[in-house]
Amino acid sequence: MSTTEDGPTENAAADQDPCGRHELPVKLSRLRRKLNQKAKQEPKFRFYAVYDRIYRIDVLQAAYAQVRQNKGAPGVDGVSFADIESAPGGVFQFLEDLQAELRSKRYQPQAVRRVFIPKPDGRLRPLGIPTIRDRRHGRMVQNADT
Repeated sequence: MSTTEDGPTENAAADQDPCGRHELPVKLSRLRRKLNQKAKQEPKFRFYAVYDRIYRIDVLQAAYAQVRQNKGAPGVDGVSFADIESAPGGVFQFLEDLQAELRSKRYQPQAVRRVFIPKPDGRLRPLGIPTIRDRRHGRMVQNADT
């Protein structure tokens, strides 16, 4: 038996995410499960109306929590998680602004910060660090994708 915000559910397997992500909210896991089932039942079906699911506030919140959990460095904009959380309106305002950009289709990813990390043989490996906004956006799409 699993637990939701409404209390326990009878079918724990039904509430599991099809990709095995248990940290997602129940509502988001159900959306993923339904999209996954539809894709398997009708392989030729095209999901033209998925974009509006991506900028739902619960999807944005889950994506932010996952990106926050990874504790990454700031991107080219220099904005850290502490900056977002201490800004007026905090995380909620940050997510509302992103939601408005996505809804109006004005969202544009920013440049990636390039750093080089040493390899054991002495050479350097390039590493791209996207901004928190772009990491959150990528995670959000990944969460809504089947």
